[in-house]
Amino acid sequence: MRQNAKLKKRAMNEHTPRRNPGNYKPKRVPDAFKVYALGTTNANKGETGMERIQSPIDHVVESVFIHVSDLRRSAEWYSMVMGLPLLQERLNGGNVYWLMLQGGTGIILDDNRSNAPDTPRVRFMYKTSDIEGAYRFLDKQGIRPLYPIERPHPGLAFFKFTDPDGNSLMVTQSDYVSDVVERLDQTDSPILNRIGGIFLNVTDMNRAIRFHSEVLGLPYREVGPGPENSIYDIRMKSGTGVLLDDNRYRQGDDYETLFMLVTPDVDSSRAYLEANGVPVFTDIERHGELAFFTVKDPDGNVIMICSEAE
Repeated sequence: MRQNAKLKKRAMNEHTPRRNPGNYKPKRVPDAFKVYALGTTNANKGETGMERIQSPIDHVVESVFIHVSDLRRSAEWYSMVMGLPLLQERLNGGNVYWLMLQGGTGIILDDNRSNAPDTPRVRFMYKTSDIEGAYRFLDKQGIRPLYPIERPHPGLAFFKFTDPDGNSLMVTQSDYVSDVVERLDQTDSPILNRIGGIFLNVTDMNRAIRFHSEVLGLPYREVGPGPENSIYDIRMKSGTGVLLDDNRYRQGDDYETLFMLVTPDVDSSRAYLEANGVPVFTDIERHGELAFFTVKDPDGNVIMICSEAE
């Protein structure tokens, strides 16, 4: 019985490791991964306090960025995956194509050609109603590197900062409100237009927990070194949550997964994507109610397709 209890606590790497796929055996899913995949709430007992510090940065992820080389090709691909209409008016020569999705967190396809070679590729953006205050807050906390505030046009301001693992993030104040792009009535896609969780690769879990919690002024708890703590959820006020993930570091993998899209039917989702010429990157894994697989988009970005709680 004791041995079985230990096995139940073991975590799993959420993808098949590329370094040794022939010998790969699925492990247990970390509890925090189930939080977003299954739509539950993590109590996070033993939290320590950033509650007395009010961050001007909202713990809300407005959009994730996907860096692409061909904007039209990627817009067509992601529209096909989620059964969305292709918005031709957003393919007008600009460098981004944006989609607000169900749940309050959207996708921004960002054309790489507009970025300087040394420009960090932003993973996602947090919201703020006080861009100056947000900048002063991070500067006072000693966050480095912290890039200057940019104001590309009236009603939009943002700045970038980098976490200790080199993940580039953005804080944005915007007057623009985008409507959710609804799925086509006749779509065959079983994949919903909703992001179930955003993965953020880290190498030192407790350092990452402290950093990202303090940026948002959130309470947090530090975790032990075991593989059952290989994913930690940063709970958002609304929209999609962020999952700090050190599985790639633990496994020595040379890829990362950006986020998960949810579906009520994993098997039909795989069949749909394969019928549309999308090969599976890592095969379906099943862990009780939870099932998932991954694919690559046209630029090699790895996206997870994960079951949704009923």
